[in-house]
Amino acid sequence: MNRKYFLLLCALALMPLLVPKTVSAQPKRETINTPQQLINAVNSLRASRGLFALTEHSALMQSAQAQANYMASSGNVTHDRPGTTYTQQLLALGFPLAGDLSMGGFRSENIIASGAPLAWNGVPEGWQDEQHMNTMLSVNYTHVGAGIAQNGGMYYYALDAAAATTSGEMQEQASNILTSVPEGSNVTGASQYIIPVGVNTAEPNGDVYHVVEYGQTLWAVAIQYDTKIKELQALNNLGEEIVVQQGQKLLVKRGATQPAPVIPTAAPVTLAPVVVTVTPFFVASPTLISASPTATQTPPAEAPAPREVSSRVWVAFLIFAALIGGGMAVWLIRDPNP
Repeated sequence: MNRKYFLLLCALALMPLLVPKTVSAQPKRETINTPQQLINAVNSLRASRGLFALTEHSALMQSAQAQANYMASSGNVTHDRPGTTYTQQLLALGFPLAGDLSMGGFRSENIIASGAPLAWNGVPEGWQDEQHMNTMLSVNYTHVGAGIAQNGGMYYYALDAAAATTSGEMQEQASNILTSVPEGSNVTGASQYIIPVGVNTAEPNGDVYHVVEYGQTLWAVAIQYDTKIKELQALNNLGEEIVVQQGQKLLVKRGATQPAPVIPTAAPVTLAPVVVTVTPFFVASPTLISASPTATQTPPAEAPAPREVSSRVWVAFLIFAALIGGGMAVWLIRDPNP
């Protein structure tokens, strides 16, 4: 064989080995029967695009499952939540949601219903538009949760994705958003399932306990007692668990100071003024002499003072005695022989 032709044939035979193959991870093709399978399918899709996997979060798992249950019970494929919003629900469940909370924060949700378990042969047809793909592929989201519910012959799926704050702590505005209605929401009030948390005082040894009531969350308890979820988890040996049950008794604080006892204040007593009338033993009343001849003077009620009466009599007696005495003196010194 001609050497030239031999080299050409060798080159043709080796050519497939020299051309690099394009390797692309493809989403796993399977039937979705559990929430975990749905999360794995989404992370497989993200891997095929060179994206990091989303981390499963218990708050998102609860919100997604609650939504799947609600859709199954109502028969409606909807993002609406009874008495609350998606943002409020995530905050109530303790998820440290990032983004502008007044605008809803960084979170998104995909929902779908099918007459049989969802066949994940690539992205489901109802999730292939830009908005639904962004829920699964956004680089802004960090965590994920999924829920599946069945009613009759229908299967309902919910996929929740959200971004957590870099600190892992709630934003300052979270408590206000939890009890208000975000702008643009069609919800008429805060959730009836978000029960206000009453704050208990310390026991004599300084420990503060709280008994969880229906609908209360670990985060709501932390907010009301001015503490952190991590501190509650440590005090109650919860590990990373954030789910609490109705009737569960939580140790909230140690070494707290009991409030000072309240001393009841007696109502002021109003005393009626006491009027003391002092009657003098002797009241001098001057005798009024009118300059007018037509004036009629009302005599005083009191009789003249005894001293005044006796003085006048005594003066009159002395005058009378003087007159008599004077007459007797004249009679005695007269000349008997004129």
